[in-house]
Amino acid sequence: MQPHANKNILSILIDHVSSCMAPIIPIVIAGGLVKLLVIIFTMAGLLAEGSSTEAVLSFIGDAPLYFLPFFLAYTASVHFHVNTVLAIGAVGALMSPSFVELAKSPQALSFLGLPLVKASYGYSTIPVILLVAAMVWIEKLVHKIMPKAVDDVLSPLAILLLSALIGLLAIGPLGTLIGNALSGAIFWLQDHASWLAWTLFAAASPLLVITGTHWVFVATAITQLGSTGLDPGIMPGFFIMALALFGTSLAVFLKAKTPGLKKTALSGGLTVLLAGVSEPSLFGVCLRYKKPLATTILGCAAAGLYQGIFTVRCYVYAFPAIPSCLMFASGDEPANLTKALLAGAIGFAVSFLLTFLFGGRLDADETAPAA
Repeated sequence: MQPHANKNILSILIDHVSSCMAPIIPIVIAGGLVKLLVIIFTMAGLLAEGSSTEAVLSFIGDAPLYFLPFFLAYTASVHFHVNTVLAIGAVGALMSPSFVELAKSPQALSFLGLPLVKASYGYSTIPVILLVAAMVWIEKLVHKIMPKAVDDVLSPLAILLLSALIGLLAIGPLGTLIGNALSGAIFWLQDHASWLAWTLFAAASPLLVITGTHWVFVATAITQLGSTGLDPGIMPGFFIMALALFGTSLAVFLKAKTPGLKKTALSGGLTVLLAGVSEPSLFGVCLRYKKPLATTILGCAAAGLYQGIFTVRCYVYAFPAIPSCLMFASGDEPANLTKALLAGAIGFAVSFLLTFLFGGRLDADETAPAA
């Protein structure tokens, strides 16, 4: 049976995105931590703002985001089983400084009469994944029609040329449109009803993680951080979820009747609080007992409403957790960190109280599914 035989097209797409994105998160977090260090050292007076030392540390921290397409070219080539070097080369055409300069020029661009869309692919995610996925068919086609005698010599040339041109002329612009549509929907709602946009997003965040669709939004947030320097609400929404899950897990720990559930709830709660990893709490507690999932969603919604009313932004990518809360710190907006912590506190308090009061029976047999 094919691995995706029983899945719909949306689930298949999400699986591909998450498989390509997951391996690059450590390097993105590493870059984010470098930028957090810059913030900490600057706030502590150990680093002069605007100094060359700050500039060096900043571009080291920015590098994983700017060159994200190359990391994705590697992980996507592994996932889709295409030639890694050729995939990086094709993506390199999108990232070429010469193309970047051409895209900035006022005149219209074309290739053999075909219009060439002006776009910047630094920090891009969806266009790169789509391009490498298309290379599966490009490689098959080239190897099929290429004479065996010259296959080893000419196939790499043909694959690189076709992939780069298709990327520049079609897939790159299409991927940019898809990425813009994904972010544009929620940002459009933010512009028209900010309180509703982030209430809905925060409430949906546990379900996004459960279904794996959160990677699509993580990719969007990373792109926003790289291109504009801030994320207007996606990572704050996931931070709210982390604190809400901790509140739910703590309440379950206090109410649980079995040692196994207490251990699961406590370890899952501490994991999401300190490391931002939510799956242990979601799968070990919320999905197993159902009502804690509902109370978590309500806690996230309450905090998301606060986020939408008062506007909470993110300036650095990191797994949203208490140790990384400085991802919301900004010298230009000193109150933003306080607002983020308040949003998290609301998520924690509401989820904790609702779970403690209405979380249902938490004494089911640990070896059997809970009712």
